[in-house]
Amino acid sequence: MAEDRYVVHWSGKVCRVEETAELNLTGERRTYYILAPVRNHSEKIYVPVDREEEMLRPVMTCREARELLDHLRDIEPLVIHDEKQRAQEYKEAFYSRNYVDLVRIAKELYQRREKRVRAGKTLPGRDAQMMELVEKTFEEELAVALGVDQEKVKEIIAGAVGQS
Repeated sequence: MAEDRYVVHWSGKVCRVEETAELNLTGERRTYYILAPVRNHSEKIYVPVDREEEMLRPVMTCREARELLDHLRDIEPLVIHDEKQRAQEYKEAFYSRNYVDLVRIAKELYQRREKRVRAGKTLPGRDAQMMELVEKTFEEELAVALGVDQEKVKEIIAGAVGQS
């Protein structure tokens, strides 16, 4: 492969497409993308090429990442319309194939966490899990898009929101 191609898998893992191969994994030969997650290079994920649209989205470009960072403060948090459906609304936004929705989820969860901390409570487990998934995915995607180490991304985000 001449140029590295990165995608975001539906699980939230940012992956490098290592190769495309014809394999028999389910009793029939199909063409698969073989992916290597950036957070665990020894892991391999196999995605049928004919299911690419539903299982993968391209990583944002460097230009999109810079524009996103320039407007990070202006992005509104996700609005939860039904508290009983909170997890479902997070899930729908997460799987929307739109990286801006990751920021919207994170902002909503940060606000929720702050409100709960002021009330002497912690973030419920499901919300904490979603926050961790969103943070990892967003940081990995920014690192790949900007061509920087993931450790540098938190610093870049803090600078973009004015928390130096």
